Amino acid sequence: MKTCKSVFLALCVASALLLTSCGGVIGYSVVLWTIADQGIADGTIVPVYLKSNIMQEYVIDNPNTEAVEKIEVPFSALSSPMSKKKALERAAKYKDYEHQYAKCVLDGLPIREAPENGSKQVYRLRQDEIIRALYKGEGVIPTNGKELLKGEWLRVITKGGTAGWCFSQNLRLFTMNSDGSYGEGAEEAEVQEADDELEQMLSSVWYPDYFQKMISSKELDLDYFSEDYRFDTGSSTGEVVLRLFNVDASYPYAGVTKLRGGVYRFNGTQIQVTVKSKSSIVLQYTDSSGKPRSFGFVTLGENTDIAALIKGEKERRQTVMNDLTKFGPEFFSSAYGTLSISTSSLTAAEGGIFSWTGYDLVVPSLVSRNSGKDGTVSTRYFLSKALKKEWDGVLTFRFDKNGSEVNLLYKKASGGLRLAPARIREEEDSVTGRKIRSVTSSSSPLVMFFQTAAAMSDGQ
Repeated sequence: MKTCKSVFLALCVASALLLTSCGGVIGYSVVLWTIADQGIADGTIVPVYLKSNIMQEYVIDNPNTEAVEKIEVPFSALSSPMSKKKALERAAKYKDYEHQYAKCVLDGLPIREAPENGSKQVYRLRQDEIIRALYKGEGVIPTNGKELLKGEWLRVITKGGTAGWCFSQNLRLFTMNSDGSYGEGAEEAEVQEADDELEQMLSSVWYPDYFQKMISSKELDLDYFSEDYRFDTGSSTGEVVLRLFNVDASYPYAGVTKLRGGVYRFNGTQIQVTVKSKSSIVLQYTDSSGKPRSFGFVTLGENTDIAALIKGEKERRQTVMNDLTKFGPEFFSSAYGTLSISTSSLTAAEGGIFSWTGYDLVVPSLVSRNSGKDGTVSTRYFLSKALKKEWDGVLTFRFDKNGSEVNLLYKKASGGLRLAPARIREEEDSVTGRKIRSVTSSSSPLVMFFQTAAAMSDGQ
């Protein structure tokens, strides 16, 4: 007994387990739930060597290896250890429903203590939850008030080990193979095998694929770049959400069905997703008019903060306006009038305000008639590499009186500000409807120069 006690203490120290035996077989158990990672099918009888009440595990012999291999399995996967004779009898009782599992199609379906509707509930099933069917029993068939329901009482067990009786009308039976894959009846039951690709897709945050290009080029078009623009798979809410600048759709859904070629359908919605990679998907969506549309989405990495990027872009634009105000704020031209640019906390979101008088020489070639003199000024557009060699950026002047817009290339030069007409080209993305904007110089030879007050006083 001394040797036995020494072995027992060593095992306790090594694994911090409370064990019910210090060696040998303590009984035999029937596998109730397929042990997929070891390929041990339900119904298999296995010898049990140890029981850990702390870890809630049995130590059993792996029947699929020639060499002796002890493995640990949770209590819920096995019946309680018993004699080999009783284990054989128990396995025979389960034979008719060998490898049979069921998907619950009704949220809240009860598992009861006895096979009758008035019996105590021991568990309530979630919709799409998988349980093991053990055997059929005799019980009181429930009614809908007029006639008996179709189905039978089944003895079942949950993955967590709760056993009881469940009426089969809202269960869909299918076969599970020893490796954990789903077999006969799985397609009809609409159950899916564990799918790492699906789990990755559902757990990721998806943004429009053009976000990636905007971020890498540091050219954020804030008309199309927003925290709200994303695809939310609804893995935690059960509601899938597609929100873009021109789409706002959300649907509750009941599970995801895998189709061919990495395509997944969100059941009960107008949305399906094709997984291209861990970081790229294509979403197919049918809008309210019945028109099919496709959108590309990507993941942006854990360290990407959309709100911070938007804040940074707004601050960059405001810095440009602040610098121009400090450089001026008034600019004078004998030919093109007086231009003043200023900023304040009230106009920070818009960039700045301007006042332009005496611009008659550029009406209507540049400024439309009846535009007035006041408006807002901003820096919405980005220069190409070629234009950056000659110009600092683009100023967009929007006149309050008639809403007309004038875009001018600008360059801070010695003594003043050089301005020239800019051409904004807009090409509509046929996929998203987004307007892709680019800046080119106008064919007009017009170049305007406005002096600063400081330069005029110095006689420059």
